Amino acid sequence: MMKYLFKLFAGLLVIGLLFSENCRAQTSEQGRVVIDCEGNQVKIPLEVKRVCANGALAQMVLMLGAGDHLVATGKFVATNPMVLKIFPEIKNVPVIYGAPGGKSEIQLETLVRVNPDVLFGRRDQVLSLGIPCPAVSLLNFADIKNTVRMIGDVLGGGYQTKSIAFCEYYDSMIERIRSKTADIPKNEKPRVYYAGGEDGLNTEGRNTISYSWITAGGGINVAAEYGVEGSRKVSIETIIKWNPDIIISNSYNGKQTVANSEQWKDIRAVTEGRVYQAPRGVYLWSVRSGEGALQVPWAAKHIHPELFKDLNIQDEVRQFYARFYGYDITEDEIEEILHPVN
Repeated sequence: MMKYLFKLFAGLLVIGLLFSENCRAQTSEQGRVVIDCEGNQVKIPLEVKRVCANGALAQMVLMLGAGDHLVATGKFVATNPMVLKIFPEIKNVPVIYGAPGGKSEIQLETLVRVNPDVLFGRRDQVLSLGIPCPAVSLLNFADIKNTVRMIGDVLGGGYQTKSIAFCEYYDSMIERIRSKTADIPKNEKPRVYYAGGEDGLNTEGRNTISYSWITAGGGINVAAEYGVEGSRKVSIETIIKWNPDIIISNSYNGKQTVANSEQWKDIRAVTEGRVYQAPRGVYLWSVRSGEGALQVPWAAKHIHPELFKDLNIQDEVRQFYARFYGYDITEDEIEEILHPVN
C-alpha cells in the first residue's frame, strides 16, 4: 500500500511540475499589454530588458535609472557630455539614429541585429519589423507625464515606481511656479518669443511644450498670441512686427544670431538685453524632455526675475540630478548646463 501511495504521489508531482512549466510558458508567450499615449494596446514581453530609444525618450529611460537596458540610441544622446558623465557605458551602445540619411532616419539592419524588446520612437519606422513600439506624445505637461509613466509601465517594477515619483515632482514644480504667476495681470506679462534653430526663425505657438512653460512662467507666447498653432518657420519681418519683450533661444548659435545680427537689433528684447539661451543637460530643457521640469522654474526666473529672486536654479539642478540620475553634479557642470556653448 505504501509503495502504491508513493508511486501515486510521485506521479502527481511530475504531472504538477509539467503543468506548472506549461503555465509559465503560456504566460511568457502571452506577454503583457500596455496602453500607449494614443490609446493603442501594445503587446510587450513580460520582462523588458532591451530598449531602443533616441532623444528625449532616451533621456527619460536614463532618468528612470534604466540606462543599462539601452541597446541602441541616437548620435545626439551618445555624444552628449552629460550623458557620458552620468552613464559612461553609453559609448558602447550602438548608434542607429543619425545615419547618413538624416538625423531622424534609422539604421534598420543594426536595429534588427540588436533585437530590442521595445522601441520608443516613431512607430511607422518599425511596425513592419514587428518590434513593439508604443506611441508617445510630447506636446504639453500632461503628455510628458503620460509618456514617462508609460515608459515606467513598460519597464515595470522599480522603474514604474520612479516614473510615478517623477510625475508627482513635475506636478509640484508646476504648481509651485503657477502659484506665483496665476494672478499676474495680462498687461504685466512679458511677451515671449521662442527662437528655434540657428537662424532663430523656427518658433512654436499653441499646442506645444514651449507654450506650456512660457505660460506657466507668467509670460505670453507671442506666436500663439498671433494665431500660430504648433511649430512654424516665420520671417524676421514677422518677428519685428511682433516685437517681443523676451527672446529665448534653444541653441548657442541661435542666441548669438539674435543678439548680434543687424536684422534683430531693433527688437525690444534685443535692445533691452533680454535674449536668453535655454539650458541643456542630458537633453535640451526647452524641447519635450523630462528635464523640462527644470525649464519651468528657469523660465519663470527669467520672465519675472523680481518675483522669483529667491529661487535658486542651481539648487534645483543639483537636487534633480541627485534624485533622478543618482549623480552628484559639480558646480562647474551646473554652469555648463545653464550656459551651454555649443
